[in-house]
Amino acid sequence: MDISGPWPRYPEAATFFENLLADFTAANPAVAQLAQRFYEHAGVQLLHLVDHWELPEGAVSPEQLTAYGLTEQSTSEGDRFWKHPGARLPSVRFSSSRTFPCLAVRVEDVPLFLQQNALSTAASEGDPYSCYAYARVALPQGELVPVARRGYAGYRPGVLSDAERKQIEEARQAFRDRNREGDDIAVTRHTQALFRSVADTVGRDRAVEEFFAAERDYWMQRNRAGQWQYQRQQELGIGWANHDHHTYRSSRAAFRTLMELWHTLGFVPRERFYAGVEAGWGAQVLEHAICRIILFCDLDIAPEELDIDFAQTDLPERDTLGTIGLWCALHGGSIAKAGLHHLEAEFDFARATALHQEITGGVMPPFTDLPVLKQAFTRPEIWPVSPERVEALQARGLITAEQADRFRTQGAAGSHLEILQRWEGFKGFNKTGVSQIILQTDARRCA
Repeated sequence: MDISGPWPRYPEAATFFENLLADFTAANPAVAQLAQRFYEHAGVQLLHLVDHWELPEGAVSPEQLTAYGLTEQSTSEGDRFWKHPGARLPSVRFSSSRTFPCLAVRVEDVPLFLQQNALSTAASEGDPYSCYAYARVALPQGELVPVARRGYAGYRPGVLSDAERKQIEEARQAFRDRNREGDDIAVTRHTQALFRSVADTVGRDRAVEEFFAAERDYWMQRNRAGQWQYQRQQELGIGWANHDHHTYRSSRAAFRTLMELWHTLGFVPRERFYAGVEAGWGAQVLEHAICRIILFCDLDIAPEELDIDFAQTDLPERDTLGTIGLWCALHGGSIAKAGLHHLEAEFDFARATALHQEITGGVMPPFTDLPVLKQAFTRPEIWPVSPERVEALQARGLITAEQADRFRTQGAAGSHLEILQRWEGFKGFNKTGVSQIILQTDARRCA
C-alpha cells in the first residue's frame, strides 16, 4: 500500500488523547453511556468528535505536550491553546480555575444535541447559529461542553443581531438554490460570483461553512445511505460533525476553474496525487485554514502528465475517458448537476459497516485496510442517465453500443457514502487503495 503525502503517524500524541478520554469517561459514567449510544446507534466514536480539552493548570506540562508534537498557538483574540500542526487531533487549553477536565465535543446544533441526549445545562453561551456557541453540562468530575463552530477557529461565543441572522438565512437559501444548470465551467464561474456576493455580506469563512452545508444537503437528496446515516446522527444531535472530506469529481477542461473557485473560498493546496499508469487519475487535496473542511478533487490524468501541476494547467481534451471523466460525462461534474461523488465521515469502521450491511443495502469491500486507516464505500446509488449524454458519448466513440444501451436502460453508478476510520492522528490518504476503488467503480464495470 502506498500512503502518499507528508503525513506521518503520531502514536504517542494519539495515545495521550485516547487516555484523556478513557479517564474522563471512567470518572463520568453518563459520558461513557453517551459514547456507547453513539457507537451502537450510528457507528460514531465520541473520540472523533472531540474539539478540544480544557484542563486544570498543571495537569500536563508544556514539556510533555511539546514531546507529543503539540505547539502553543494563539487565536486572533489572543486566547492561547496547544495544537498538533501535522495530525488530526484535538487542541488543548488550560484554566487556572479548573479542578477537573472539560471535554468539548463538536456538534452542528447545540440545542438539538442537548434535547436529543436529555442533558441539562449549567450555562449556555453564544447565539444559536452564531460563529461559536456552546453549553456547559455539569458532571461529577468535570464538564461536557457541546460546541458548534461555523467558520470560526476561536473560543469566544458569538452574538448575532437580527439583521445578521437574516443575512445568514439568506446566504443559506442562496447556496441551496444556486444554479447548477449548464456546462461545468459556466456553473463554476457562476458559483464563484455567488460566493463572493454572499461572503461580502456574512464573511468569507462563515460563507464557506454555509456553502458546504448546502453541498451536503444536495448530495443527500440522491444518496439513501447518506440520508439514513444523517438521520441516525441527527437522532444523536450531532449532524455531520464527524465529516472528514468532501470529494468533487471534475472534467479535465473544468479542473483549473474549479481550483480557482476553491482559492476564492480560502482553501490552500495540500498533497497532489498522481496515478496515471495505475488508474488514469490524479487528485488535488485542499484544506481550509479556518473551517475544518478538506476537499479531495479528482480528474482523469494521462501517463505522460506525471510532471504537470494539473491544478494550475489548462488540460486538453483526450480521445479516451477514464473512470472520472466518464462519470462526469454521464452525470455532470460535482460542482454542477451531479453533486459530491461522496461524503466521507469518521466512524468506528466495523460498527458502521455492519449497520450499513444490515440496513442500507451494503458496503463494498474495503479499499484501504491499514493499521492507521480503513476506508470503504457504501454500494453506489444508481442514477438515471439522460439519453442526450449517452448519445453524445456513443457518437464520439467513447462508449460501445452495448454500454450505451445499458446506461439508457439501467443507469450508472452515482454517489456513495464513505466509511472511514483513522488512527494515530494520521490525516493522509492511501493512493493505492484509491486507485483500486476508482477502477472498481468505473461505470463500464458496474451499473
